Amino acid sequence: MKIVITAGGTSEPIDDVRKITNTSTGSLGLAIGRAFLDGYRQDIEKIYYLHGEKALWPEDELVEPVTIGGTIDLLEKLGDVLRNDDIDAVIHAMAVSDYMVDEVTTVEAIRTGVKSDKIQGHKISSSIDDLAIILKRTPKVISTIKPASPDTLLVGFKLLSSVPHEELIEVATNLMKKNDCDFVLANDLSEIGNGKHRGYLVHRDGSVDTMETKDEIGRMIAKRVTEQVKNR
Repeated sequence: MKIVITAGGTSEPIDDVRKITNTSTGSLGLAIGRAFLDGYRQDIEKIYYLHGEKALWPEDELVEPVTIGGTIDLLEKLGDVLRNDDIDAVIHAMAVSDYMVDEVTTVEAIRTGVKSDKIQGHKISSSIDDLAIILKRTPKVISTIKPASPDTLLVGFKLLSSVPHEELIEVATNLMKKNDCDFVLANDLSEIGNGKHRGYLVHRDGSVDTMETKDEIGRMIAKRVTEQVKNR
């Protein structure tokens, strides 16, 4: 198998030294990568591991790490892999930013409609008192995977916070249908912490595997993906 795993968080630049990012450490993606290597090494030809700048990756001869900056960088590098190689599965665990910087301005400039020349250059001046950052939506990376590689098995991920279990599974199922996923790992932020990470792997037929730790999630995803790729 040739597999792509995305992990960690994207970082959207504000200027050359400042970025907007998220709290993802990439530890779940790391657990998934290790599960493939530990349990199904004989079935692995290569793992492309696309990871955020601060995320760890499984250091192994079968793993090709690819560092990702922002969402556009992820789109380009993931697209290159899908175009240039026959990928059996994509496990898209990366926490992709929902927004990226559209414009950096000031509150006064917004009020008056006059652009400020104080924010020009590669590093925004720290003397600005009313800095305003205008954001725009990022492209949905998951929606590009199956159109680019229809035969690739796709595992999506959905994280919500403090919602009823039924809602969590429903949202994960809708994500699956919308993006033609084969599985979706649903988890709730309220069920993560203190060494625990409850996850629900939703199948296309509506069945659900329940896991209690990152390592269990990694092993279950590796098992289900390997089974399905072999059965094709």
